Amino acid sequence: MSARKPPQTKTTPTKKNSSKKPEVKARSRMRRALRWSLFFTLKMTLLTVFVIALYSIYLDSKVRNKFEGQRWQVPVQVYGKLESYEVGGKLNLTELKQALLANRYKKVQRVQRPGEFALSKSRAIIFRRAFDFGAGIEASKKITLDVSNNVIKALYLDDIAVNQIVLEPLLLDRILPESKEDRVLVSLQAVPEELLDTLLLVEDRDFYFHYGVSPLGILRALYQNLKAGRTVQGGSTLTQQLVKNMFLTRDKTIWRKVNEALMALILEYRYSKDQLLEAYINEVYLGQHYANGIYGFGLAAEFYFGKSIQSLNVEQMAMLIAQVKGPSYYDPWRFPARTLKRRDLVLRLMYQQEIITRYEFESALESPLSIRKTRRIAQQKFPAYLQLVKAELSRHLSEYEQQSGVRVFTGFSITQQSALQASINQQLPALEKKTGSALQVAMVVSDFQSGAIRALVGGKKAGYAGFNRALHAKRPIGSLIKPAVYLAALERYQRFNLASLIEDKAITLSSEDGQAWKPKNYNGKYQGQVHLVDALASSLNIPTVNLGMELGLDNIAQAIHLLGYAGDIVTRPSMLLGSLNMSPIEVNQLYLPLANRGSAEQSHAIERVVNADGETLWQFEAQQQQVISAQAAYLLDFALTKVAKSGTARSLTWRLKDKNLAGKTGTTNDQRDSWFVGYDNELLVTTWLGRDDNKPTKLTGSSGALVLFAEFMKKNGVQSRLKKIPTNVELVRFDNKSGRAVSEACDNSQLLPAVTSGLVYESECEYDAKHVKKKKSWFDKIFGE
Repeated sequence: MSARKPPQTKTTPTKKNSSKKPEVKARSRMRRALRWSLFFTLKMTLLTVFVIALYSIYLDSKVRNKFEGQRWQVPVQVYGKLESYEVGGKLNLTELKQALLANRYKKVQRVQRPGEFALSKSRAIIFRRAFDFGAGIEASKKITLDVSNNVIKALYLDDIAVNQIVLEPLLLDRILPESKEDRVLVSLQAVPEELLDTLLLVEDRDFYFHYGVSPLGILRALYQNLKAGRTVQGGSTLTQQLVKNMFLTRDKTIWRKVNEALMALILEYRYSKDQLLEAYINEVYLGQHYANGIYGFGLAAEFYFGKSIQSLNVEQMAMLIAQVKGPSYYDPWRFPARTLKRRDLVLRLMYQQEIITRYEFESALESPLSIRKTRRIAQQKFPAYLQLVKAELSRHLSEYEQQSGVRVFTGFSITQQSALQASINQQLPALEKKTGSALQVAMVVSDFQSGAIRALVGGKKAGYAGFNRALHAKRPIGSLIKPAVYLAALERYQRFNLASLIEDKAITLSSEDGQAWKPKNYNGKYQGQVHLVDALASSLNIPTVNLGMELGLDNIAQAIHLLGYAGDIVTRPSMLLGSLNMSPIEVNQLYLPLANRGSAEQSHAIERVVNADGETLWQFEAQQQQVISAQAAYLLDFALTKVAKSGTARSLTWRLKDKNLAGKTGTTNDQRDSWFVGYDNELLVTTWLGRDDNKPTKLTGSSGALVLFAEFMKKNGVQSRLKKIPTNVELVRFDNKSGRAVSEACDNSQLLPAVTSGLVYESECEYDAKHVKKKKSWFDKIFGE
């Protein structure tokens, strides 16, 4: 028998157990979901942090590259001459006044702020603006100059006696980059404290306490706006505004706000508050000048008021800060009432926070906007000179280097440029009326010792930026070439001296193709023989041709190249009378060694170029090369001085009375070109007059170009030429008939400087019976000889 299985008992779950099971399962699912959610959140958080970190690294790189590199395509700033004054130096207070006004200084009764000056008959007080002269920003200082009889007797810098002071140069122009973003970079030290305090008050009063983003500032701005019933404060920090202007677009999206906040935090971490504030001062958008944006307070001060930022008064500062909120909405030319209301609101905040006094507040409220009359900024005042600067700058710096905020210091003199243009305005209309012709003009003024070009005019219309005749009009130079011919002779002192006799008779020369050339003297007369010095002083053609042919055309060409002409020369006889074509600036270079006692410098406009950090990128290096002998230079200078005293330029003896100058006239065929080159002890001036259609002018060098030269020298002031006799040159007596040196004085002789080395002396002058009249006695008169 098989055993029976015990009967299985079927258990029925209780009600309690059946309800517990789903609850446990639900808890389990919840735990698993919670665990999954936590892990997912953690993973996503880590992933987010990782992505944000990577993105922050990218933003950090972007911020650093921009902020530490070339932040802006800043215009090239071109400055004039650094004006230096020292005790004992000459100074005309009237000229100083004109220069200060041109540099946008304001004449006042009492000097109180940078950019102001006061004058009396014997004293000038100038509050010099802060400026970087190349070794860092020099703070604004008060300068006092005591002057007597146009001589500086004492100098004071902040009431401390000094021997020398320097004024900041005139800003000639800004050369804009391709971006068309115009800026005037200013340092934080150069910004008035009232402007900085008010800017922080209105835009971000917690700037020095937050880390780039300020929730408290947002709440405060919201409260102030609700309280005022309009928007009076913004919620963004200055750092956020800087990020928006410098790195981001103006799109109003959440993503842009995220980027703005992140980059603001990065900027605050990387850089100091002062660095950020200075960047903001130079970056903020403050208006539009047609196609060009106005960026930064430095340019805005000039754009709205025609002033430097240091010269702004209280109400003008308030208006600029009002522009931050919306330059288009608060455009003072289009919406003056709206702008005035916003300005007065800023002024009220300044008074409430005790940035200004009650008197300043009430006075500012009553003042008009005082903006410039029109939006259009005046065109360049000196376009001809700027063309020369740009041409030189392109040779010294690449286009990329020119976009890094470089400053260019030139030799430009506002005093001499003004005198040049005034001379043209005064004399040219009379010359045009006299000739019945529409004349054009070009003039170049240079310091012949340094080679620096001080002033330049490329046409008769001031401020015209068209064809620059001083640089690009190549015309025949006529008799201006003659000093090169005589120089070649005087360098050969064993054969020639100032008393050497040269044939002055009609000649005919034949060219290679058989054509005859018959040069003539200007007056059509001939003297048979003339002394070398007189041939040059009277600008005689025939003696010059004879001398040049005797020396050889190749030797003449070599002399022209030695003087500084770099172009090719076709050696033919007509070159001896100036058939060469040169521009006025090339002629000016040709005469530099003659004026500078044989030492040549390259004529130039640019003296020095520095970058935004004050490092010198390029600087003119003086050569002081003696290209011709000091003896020949002295003898030629003696002859050119005689040109001004008794030769073709003798009208200078009454135009500039009792002044010692030298120069040379030049007239081309049919009087198509009128030239004059003249110099005193400091300046070399080249003048050309003519017509653009190349028709005759009816003017010679002495009746045309010389008139403009004399007027300029009269206005500028003449430094009479001083002569220093070089070694081996002495005054020697020469027999007029033979041209030879004699050891004893006689009636028919003259004293001339000459190189004495190897000079042969005759014992006495030649006796010429035809020129000596024997005195008859009373016995001879009655009874005959």
